[in-house]
Parts: sequence; C-alpha cells; structure tokens
Amino acid sequence: MPGPDPKILRPKVIALQRDTAALLKLLGGDSDDKLRFWEIIKGITTPVQLEMASHQLDVMQNMVKQVAASTKALEKASKPVARAAKGGA
Repeated sequence: MPGPDPKILRPKVIALQRDTAALLKLLGGDSDDKLRFWEIIKGITTPVQLEMASHQLDVMQNMVKQVAASTKALEKASKPVARAAKGGA
C-alpha cells in the first residue's frame, strides 16, 4: 500500500503560511514578538511521517483560525470599552 502523496501537503502549507502571516500582522508587535510567536507555533510539532505532518498542519491551521477569530472578536468588543474610557459614547 503506497503512502500518502506528498503533493497534498503543498496547499496545506501555503494556506498555513498565508493565514499565519495574516495572524502575525493582526497581532502586531515588533519583529522580535512575531519571531517569538512563530517559534512557539513551529516548536509545537516536529512531524516525522507524512501522514502526521498532514494532520498536524490541519490542526495548526485550525488553531491559527481560532486565534485569529478570537483576536478579531476581542478587538471588536474592545472598541466600545475604549470609547467609553475616553469619555465618548
């Protein structure tokens, strides 16, 4: 039984790169902050087998999407609080 096709990883890696770059931009911070965040994400997994890598890319993609959604929701929720703190309505 042949193993999984390595070509299936390419679109997953590209999507993860794109979404991670967008998340890093959304999170802000300086280049050291972004590098530290990337090192944390990258260090979570060290896949050895192709199937494991594919699964872990899916998991990481979902994590990036969840963090991005949470960050956007937090940003949206914080705007009224920030306005109120400045004395606005």
